[in-house]
Amino acid sequence: MSEAMDKQISEPIKEPTFLEVMFALRKPEVLYNVPVHVCILIPVTSLIAYLATRIDRLAGWDRFLPWSASLTLFGILFPLGIFIVWYTYGYLAIMGKGGPATHLGGTTRLVTTGPFAICRHPSIIGKFSGVVALGFLVGSPTFFFIIIPLLTTYSLFAARYLQERLCDELWGDDYAAYRGTTRLILPFPKRRVASAVTE
Repeated sequence: MSEAMDKQISEPIKEPTFLEVMFALRKPEVLYNVPVHVCILIPVTSLIAYLATRIDRLAGWDRFLPWSASLTLFGILFPLGIFIVWYTYGYLAIMGKGGPATHLGGTTRLVTTGPFAICRHPSIIGKFSGVVALGFLVGSPTFFFIIIPLLTTYSLFAARYLQERLCDELWGDDYAAYRGTTRLILPFPKRRVASAVTE
């Protein structure tokens, strides 16, 4: 690691306010992720949900929730998911001095505070909330009980064995200590003893 990066990592950063985090969306490193979500992830997930409803029709399965309940749950969980992802990315951009996407350079600092003190991948909670909201909206048993668990499993696998491999390379023992005390996505129970053993 270079001396410049060492210096940057060691310099303390003031904890951002709520509004500073929310307005961090204007930062290019965060803004570059918007097209990925809006133009790729949401449309692809919606297409998969639609195809799942076709499978339901062939299987003779009805919606598993009435429309009123579906719309209520969607109206709560989808905005909540967007907020969690937005806040997580904004916080990471400020405290990590970089963006959430490793393919666009990632961060230059290890972030273990704010939402990252709760779990190592808080944005997954937001994405899960959004996908579950969509599942409630379409009411498809295939999508909700088969596709969502598959998507969640893939997301957790990618976070733990792809993204965190890079974190291990960048932050070494510091990341191992963080991983030893902070769970992957479940906020509780909090680990008490630092350990390199992982989920």
